[in-house]
Amino acid sequence: MGYRLTIVQLDLVKSSQSFQELFEKYDLGNEILQIFIKKIEEIVKPAFDESTKNYNIDPNFTKIEMPMADGYRLIFQYSENAYEFVQIFCELVNKRNQKPGIDQWIFRFGAATDPNVIYDSGILNRLTGNGFLIVKELEAGALPGWLFIDNMTYNELAQDIQNKFSNQTFKNKQGELKQAYGCSVLVNSNAGISPQPIIWTDEKRKNLRELIQNTFIEQQLKDICTENQQTLEGNIYDLVEGTTYKSKLINLVRYLHQNDLINTFLTILGSENKNFASQINSLFHN
Repeated sequence: MGYRLTIVQLDLVKSSQSFQELFEKYDLGNEILQIFIKKIEEIVKPAFDESTKNYNIDPNFTKIEMPMADGYRLIFQYSENAYEFVQIFCELVNKRNQKPGIDQWIFRFGAATDPNVIYDSGILNRLTGNGFLIVKELEAGALPGWLFIDNMTYNELAQDIQNKFSNQTFKNKQGELKQAYGCSVLVNSNAGISPQPIIWTDEKRKNLRELIQNTFIEQQLKDICTENQQTLEGNIYDLVEGTTYKSKLINLVRYLHQNDLINTFLTILGSENKNFASQINSLFHN
């Protein structure tokens, strides 16, 4: 007998890189990592409890299914319950991020519904289904601060929730083009960048290159490109030529335009730096 379940997977953006930098700089031990992981758990658990309190749930099929250090996988019997969990989780993250001087947590989210998950209590891996592969792909392809969902999950949501989503395209690890419905769920995920299209000129491209160079040091931009290489269809910083940071940026901006990735890239940079987002609006949307 198969069970219809909605699977949610979330992951903290850039956490592995941050851990590595801290460990190397301060010679930290695993105890610090444990404290950090517990901080995430202290948001996941209350969000799950709050989101499920009004549903008649079976604890075998609505639960925190797998902690993954800086990420989690959860399963829900109802798609709207899964969406409510993400919504409550993001409210708690947003509240945390508003504290003065605190580092900003930004997560990626994926949700997929599988109509035929197999459950076997007699084996270690009790739940088996293609949905677990799909949700992993959606989470990896999601923009920072966004929730990407599949068609089946989308169709099970109420109309007012569906209206929050838009069609999104991303490439998986195999380079295959995939479609999803996407929604910005964290306050700082789009960092206030105006959705109004930019009419690009040579002067605006030059201003963009200068803005990137003045906002991000080269290593920061390299790290951002590495972290988002699936969303950007490859590590674009390594794909373009250039012997200096300036020459790299000339070819990078040209590459982004040629491959219709400029808006995605601006969204990612805006989520990394709010001041960058405000300057984009000031320079290009006035």
